[in-house]
Amino acid sequence: MGGDLAAGGTSNAGGNVPAAGTIATGGTNGGTPAIGGTGNAAAGGANGGTPATGGTSIADGGTPPAATCAAAYTGSPTRPLLTDASAACFTIQNYLAQAGTLGALVRDDWDPSGGLPAASTYAPSYTVAADGSGTHTTVQAAITEANGSGSKTRVFILVKPGTYRELVCVKGSVPITLYGADTDATKVTIAFDNYNAKPVDPAKTNACSVPSAAATSYGTGGSSTFFSSSPGFQAQNLTIANDFAEGSLTSGIQAVALTVQGDQQVFQNVRLIGNQDTLQVKSSSTSLVARSYFKDSYIEGDTDFIFGRGTAVFDGCTITYVSGRKTDSTHISPSTEAANIFGLLIVNSKMVGDSGMPIGTAYLGRAWDDSSGTAPNGQAVIRNTEIAGHIKIAAPWTSAATSNRPFSASGNRLYEYQNTGVGSASAALDGGGSADAPAAEDARAITEGGQPDAGASADR
Repeated sequence: MGGDLAAGGTSNAGGNVPAAGTIATGGTNGGTPAIGGTGNAAAGGANGGTPATGGTSIADGGTPPAATCAAAYTGSPTRPLLTDASAACFTIQNYLAQAGTLGALVRDDWDPSGGLPAASTYAPSYTVAADGSGTHTTVQAAITEANGSGSKTRVFILVKPGTYRELVCVKGSVPITLYGADTDATKVTIAFDNYNAKPVDPAKTNACSVPSAAATSYGTGGSSTFFSSSPGFQAQNLTIANDFAEGSLTSGIQAVALTVQGDQQVFQNVRLIGNQDTLQVKSSSTSLVARSYFKDSYIEGDTDFIFGRGTAVFDGCTITYVSGRKTDSTHISPSTEAANIFGLLIVNSKMVGDSGMPIGTAYLGRAWDDSSGTAPNGQAVIRNTEIAGHIKIAAPWTSAATSNRPFSASGNRLYEYQNTGVGSASAALDGGGSADAPAAEDARAITEGGQPDAGASADR
């Protein structure tokens, strides 16, 4: 998303900074965070559980209250760390608890964190095999037939080992699970090489993101190898790649491997390969919240390679910065709408550099002030995650994309909590790094979803 990093710009720090206080979580008493949660078996492989504490059972016809959180932090303005009480609210369960229209969110306590079943338990409805031994030779053909079936129950599509050079569009209401049989996700690869500035070829256009009639190039979204807007879509044990050689050009190089737009999507043991803008998590409009969950997956890139306004959780994932093209850019760039409390959550994961990454050169990320919404945009929490030494340890967050709004703890919603590793804030403190020393004994509180600042222009 966006272009490469740009320095400078004037401050557009936003929001008032109220006094520290308790967190409000899902209508519970005493600031206790919502836990557990019922799921939607048809949409995401739920794991049962009870309704959120203090809420009413959905099964009994009640509507649990919305989950809300206020972020209070310690640490330094360049590296804000959530307090224990505040971090208790920014959990997998609360990130995924509600969706729908901002201001009128519907809480269903979707909880896919138990993971999908083993692929060996699935009975395939269709089988994709490039050699003709299945029901279809392309992934898209199988998905198109599944959508045409009108099935109300989940359809399972097995993809046999091989590399499938095609563009894939998943849309419609049929719940689909696309999977490889082997837990080695490298054995099934779906790849293509469209990119932002590439001239449009009508025969090589993703049907989920067709450029406008006046467009001469694909644009960022139109470059997607795989685009899923179908609610409840699942993918397991496979690789999705955009293999355009981004180092061959200097501009218009955004090349998306996967765009996720529908609600309650699950990606487990999936490899996402690219450079700039590898994974886009979004919703169909700025007023809608759509959720996706990535478990035990691998995502690589070198600039803003996880980005967008969607609500997404990365649980047990490996997020790798690749050094072949550049070493001084960003991992994440959320454009979460200002009124949306929950953007990106990275938890129980690893953020690492490849073998060529030097120490202390890359940023954790930046907000993306997307003018299609209300700026300042972006919300993310990185917690309980191992962070390697390729991170700029004193100031790992940088100026917002498009607006160049400087990072400031009072105007951004980018936080960390109890991370480990050479690049973590705790390691900096252990080593005597003054940049990470607490700036004050008292915690500072940022109320999420407060009054936004003026918007900024987009660069798409």
